[in-house]
Amino acid sequence: MLGALVVPACSDTDSPPPGLSASASTSATSPASTSSPTPAGDVAARSARLQAAIDEFVAGQTVPFSIVVHELSSGARAANRGNRVLPSASLYKLFVARELLRRIDAGELSREQPASDGRGRTVGQCVHDMIVVSDNACGAAGLRMVGGSRLDARLHEDGFRSTTLGSPQQTSAEDVASFLLAARTNADLAELYDLLQDQQVNDRLPQGLPPGTPIAHKTGDIRHYAHDAGVITTATGDVVVAVLSGPWPLPCCDADHPGDAERIAFSAIAQLGRGVYDAIA
Repeated sequence: MLGALVVPACSDTDSPPPGLSASASTSATSPASTSSPTPAGDVAARSARLQAAIDEFVAGQTVPFSIVVHELSSGARAANRGNRVLPSASLYKLFVARELLRRIDAGELSREQPASDGRGRTVGQCVHDMIVVSDNACGAAGLRMVGGSRLDARLHEDGFRSTTLGSPQQTSAEDVASFLLAARTNADLAELYDLLQDQQVNDRLPQGLPPGTPIAHKTGDIRHYAHDAGVITTATGDVVVAVLSGPWPLPCCDADHPGDAERIAFSAIAQLGRGVYDAIA
């Protein structure tokens, strides 16, 4: 059953959320749930390497980046401006899809009922399309179904305290990283995680990774902002990477009409992904 997933809020110092370490995982599908604990000294060293990679990347950027990285197998973690609140762009669809699936599981919605998306799709089809191809009509229909800002209280109770589905939709790298960690380690969210693995918008984080590297992720872009967040599978285990960037100067950012501005922004996100991958290899 898709019950409430309480995610403790993070402090302004970007400290790791309590209770979200890999050892707390209950999912039988997660490699982190069966791995041996990493010695504290090794965790500190791995965290330091991740932080150094992030700091080096951020130092070379002309716009602000909000980044949270969490290695599930060791608990190593690093961040930059993780609690900064900014437009979520299509990342709001993560929270909408989660709520729609919860209501389907609870019998409050049917997968087969019309989504009222203007194209005749069902609720089940729209859950798929808003994640796998980031369909905007399905995202808007889903937002109406869950009540928009009326869902904010539940999200805040569940620990996503920087996230709002009101207009404009907003979130933080901390909230998105916590969401992905729950999706990876909680069996109740296995269907949503499978959809993230089937992602077809692969112009950011995947571009910086070695060919064939598994990743489950979701992008977001809107005027001035470009994001990508996902779970990258490496030889040492899974790592959550949430990258929210901007404001970028116009005409960025529009993945539907990519140009030089988008190539700069998306390439920067890919560069960060590769830096993280290399730091934990």
